[in-house]
Amino acid sequence: MITFDDYSDQYDAWFQRNQVLLESELRLVAHVLGERPGRTLSVGCGTGLFEQLLKSQYDISITEGLEPSAAMGEIARKRGMSVAEAGAEQMPMADGIYDTVMFNGSPGYIGDLDAAVAEAHRLLKPGGRVLLIDVPAESSYGILYRLGGAYGSWDDERLRGVLPADPYPVELAGGANWRPTQDKIDAALKAGFSDLSYAQTLTRHPCFSDTTPEDPIPGYQSGDYVAVCAVKG
Repeated sequence: MITFDDYSDQYDAWFQRNQVLLESELRLVAHVLGERPGRTLSVGCGTGLFEQLLKSQYDISITEGLEPSAAMGEIARKRGMSVAEAGAEQMPMADGIYDTVMFNGSPGYIGDLDAAVAEAHRLLKPGGRVLLIDVPAESSYGILYRLGGAYGSWDDERLRGVLPADPYPVELAGGANWRPTQDKIDAALKAGFSDLSYAQTLTRHPCFSDTTPEDPIPGYQSGDYVAVCAVKG
């Protein structure tokens, strides 16, 4: 599994160059969080880019994060977050203190997703929500990213004509474990969550997903960025 210590600058720079994709994903995250998500932990918060934009554009405040990469966590701290440097499988937080635990873009970079979702269940208050938001393995982007990882480069002739104008760094795309949506559903159910709901965005082919931002729609069968939301009973 890839570590992000050497890629923190590339991560932010890619999103800054791909503002339409960023906006589509941000709209999805804001939609599933809602206006009042309560005390929220962002698991795999990275550089805190999404959290910064959620605050500035939607007035949604998320100040607590967990991030195993020291380099990315340091950038998030500079953006005003309190970040614990730890993995998702063993989170150094007390039981039952959060209203929302969000995994935005991080499930594919977690070794044991079942353990991480079980930890989220432990941290949540009764009635709290877990949000699992990521690129599904079965989506167009998921398939493309796995091909990039297999080929080791976006320059492979077999990918000619199918790439977006500025694809995600191949080291990050190929270094993830892109999981099917069903794996995230199963992890939530196994941990004891219920009342599952879904939302999705990036429903156009990757070649055309950077034309105009998309608003999220219900479901998970056509989106390249999908949120699985579930409630702790």
